[in-house]
Amino acid sequence: MKHPFPIAACVLTLAAPLAVLAAPRAATSPHVRAELVAETTALVPGQRNWIGLRLTHEPHWHTYWVNPGDSGLATKLAWHLPPGAEAGAVAWPAPQRFEVGGLFNFGYSGDVVLPIPLHLPADAKRGARINLSVDAKWLVCHQECVPGKATLKLSLPVGAQAAPNPRVRKLFATAHAAQPVASAWSGDARLVGDRVEVTLTGENLPDPDGVDAFVVQRQVVAYAPAQIRRLDDDRVMLTFAASEYLTAAPMALDLIVTDGIAPEVHARSVTVPFAAAAASHP
Repeated sequence: MKHPFPIAACVLTLAAPLAVLAAPRAATSPHVRAELVAETTALVPGQRNWIGLRLTHEPHWHTYWVNPGDSGLATKLAWHLPPGAEAGAVAWPAPQRFEVGGLFNFGYSGDVVLPIPLHLPADAKRGARINLSVDAKWLVCHQECVPGKATLKLSLPVGAQAAPNPRVRKLFATAHAAQPVASAWSGDARLVGDRVEVTLTGENLPDPDGVDAFVVQRQVVAYAPAQIRRLDDDRVMLTFAASEYLTAAPMALDLIVTDGIAPEVHARSVTVPFAAAAASHP
């Protein structure tokens, strides 16, 4: 069942019924296929194991990052796990930027994996099978948006060691490579009139050409690309338009700075204090 609607109205139509899909492991909905996958052929007790939500999008369609941008909804997961198993938060790969009708959105296209760390207790029985289940919800968009959901299941053996899963090895490698790496940069953010200016200081700052920047917090900056310029050898300034919904600056700003072209994206993360944390946006 399909409920198309303009992308600008995505956030306003949450009461609309979702397209409900269910499959033991994978679900095909309009414009995207969702599947629960594992990086390895078994789960190892006492170690971090990687599982993931694989999203295979039709050309030109995308789903969303933790901050979706001007419109949209981040993909959400609710786990049903056996006692002792724990799933962490999604290790979001750096997003792509999409422009549709003058709106800017952040997310993923093509064939991607959203990795999730899974921990089993050290005393988990070798040779047993672990049955995993997740309720996944997503919003897939192009010129219109289609919400969908599915309950996905996966059963894996418990072993002393595990081999890479050849079917999804490259997808996990790409997702891990796009995971933002914590930088050693310092800096600050300032609210200056209707702009948010972020100054980054440190070594190996990227050249402004080909760089993009994403703010994790919502409703702080507008989602159009920042203006990026080098101040000197070890300082770069990023200038964003302030969000029209900003009422007070936060204590800190979490940034993802990327360079390269998907899927070969290099991402670094940095958190800077907001020098004007007490100021109000006029």
